[in-house]
Amino acid sequence: MKWLSLHVGGQRIAVHLVRREHPKLAGLDGVYYPELGRVYIASDLEEGPREDALFHELDHAVNDVSGANNVLTSVVAPSKLESVEEQIVRCRTPIWHRLLKDLGFKFPKGPSP
Repeated sequence: MKWLSLHVGGQRIAVHLVRREHPKLAGLDGVYYPELGRVYIASDLEEGPREDALFHELDHAVNDVSGANNVLTSVVAPSKLESVEEQIVRCRTPIWHRLLKDLGFKFPKGPSP
């Protein structure tokens, strides 16, 4: 089910809530597919974990669209890019999530699991 449609830079990103068994989700909480301009989030997540997954996947989109991944490629072996970028996103997600909430940001409500 399409949940959100967002702009990351100049690129439109559609966010879909799908069952955990969905082939694009592959059992994960969330995943970003840059070639499709889509994020898939597991529909069975409670509100807090859903917000974490949404922010996490959107951070991947920001890294992709902004060219930050290209900067990483200039200092990291291409074979390690995905792993290093994932580690960076994992480090930032809880910090940004809390900071945004402290600033009064409200994440969009999704359907209850």
